[in-house]
Amino acid sequence: MKRSYIYQTACWLGCMILLFSCEQADLNKGVTARKGLMNFSVAVPNQPTEYAATVAGPYRDGDTITVKVPSTEEHPLDPSQLKPFASLDHNSIIEPALGGIMDFTKPVHIKVTNSDGSVARFIVKVVPSLPKTVFSKLWFKTSDVLGIKRTNISGLAVAGEYLLVADFNGGATGPDNGIRVLNKNTGELVKSIAPPTTYCMQVTADDAGHFIINRYNIYSAGFVVYYYDNVDSEPKQILNYTAAAGCPVNLGRKVSVIGNLKNGKAFVYATTNGNNSIYYWEFLDGVALKQEPTIMRYAAAEAWTFAAVQRKSLDPNSEHYFTYCNYNAADPNLTQGSRFVSFTPDMEVTAMAKQNHYYKVLGFDTFTLQGEEFTSMLTQGYYAWDATHVKVFQTKDPTRFSLLPGAGGYSDFMLFESEAYGGTNYNRYGDIVADVRGDEIYFYATMATNAVTTSGIMVYKMKYNKP
Repeated sequence: MKRSYIYQTACWLGCMILLFSCEQADLNKGVTARKGLMNFSVAVPNQPTEYAATVAGPYRDGDTITVKVPSTEEHPLDPSQLKPFASLDHNSIIEPALGGIMDFTKPVHIKVTNSDGSVARFIVKVVPSLPKTVFSKLWFKTSDVLGIKRTNISGLAVAGEYLLVADFNGGATGPDNGIRVLNKNTGELVKSIAPPTTYCMQVTADDAGHFIINRYNIYSAGFVVYYYDNVDSEPKQILNYTAAAGCPVNLGRKVSVIGNLKNGKAFVYATTNGNNSIYYWEFLDGVALKQEPTIMRYAAAEAWTFAAVQRKSLDPNSEHYFTYCNYNAADPNLTQGSRFVSFTPDMEVTAMAKQNHYYKVLGFDTFTLQGEEFTSMLTQGYYAWDATHVKVFQTKDPTRFSLLPGAGGYSDFMLFESEAYGGTNYNRYGDIVADVRGDEIYFYATMATNAVTTSGIMVYKMKYNKP
């Protein structure tokens, strides 16, 4: 028994000697561990960010190491002025020695001598690369400069080459009380369009550049929609949902359109205040299939102060993006306010963390570009005089909705926040629209305030460089 134990012990020790005489295995990666150059990165002088190689080390002898460093047209990268950093195995030596500024205009050849005397050679290439998104402010012009008479701007739309701004004046009619047609690039006033009726609220474009103007249901006038083929055409009534047929008060405060209202399928959506229902109509070749809406009740919310909805596609089982606001005049801890969600036809809801926007989401617009999905948002703080901002998110991946500021990957979700805009907005009006032009997106957003010095239109541009 004793001899058997001694024999087993000797065999075990022999196996261990054989095991450790072989190369050490990297249990995490399932590959043989390598010595020498472990990692490589570069930095722009006087900037804190280090840009690591596209493939992490350790590296094999003969590897080409690529480092991508952001570069823009406004601030082009100078590859001749970069500071390199390297992580080396114990007692390894790198040549040329690092520690100062190096020129990476051409590929740099480096040599690493390992502690055992073996030598490995590598090539380092620095590639200037455009960041995924580049934002710039184009202009902000006040209402008096743009020729807008009413500072409490209720809506806007982009139709073709024009920016259409709602400038309605209650029960008044005539060109001075309707739509301001602006050059979308300069903001120059092109013409004015008289409202098709009294008490209009929104101007909204479809996917083909046509647009609608709606009357909202005030004084039992019903929800009425007028279609325009272009800025020079006459209005055509395409919908009349009457109070007698059940139209709720103020329906039409917010309206959205998807599809082509002239040819093919389209949908018109509308919301109001004081309930938790969404109303929509399906159109075929510009004709509503019925005058009464399909009604979706969003049971997860109480009767809201205001809400806006956008259908994601023309598919019968399309998801929706939706924001609603329960404004509480006595909410010092900001527990209520706006929520932004996506929901499926089965009402499976994915909610964005409320820390990603301010107390009120005044408007939003979701759009796709090169297979990616983005959402622009106009958001304001709790008080009527709190600051207003434009924000842009990449929203294709709903698992990011729960990300909070400062979390890993957050910069790939919340892409942009504008400067703060001030002014008093008691009506809680606000609208934003994204105009996609190739790989550039132009965001137009309203400042609907009570003063000509603060109300107006802001315009931002996003350049998208798909990785």
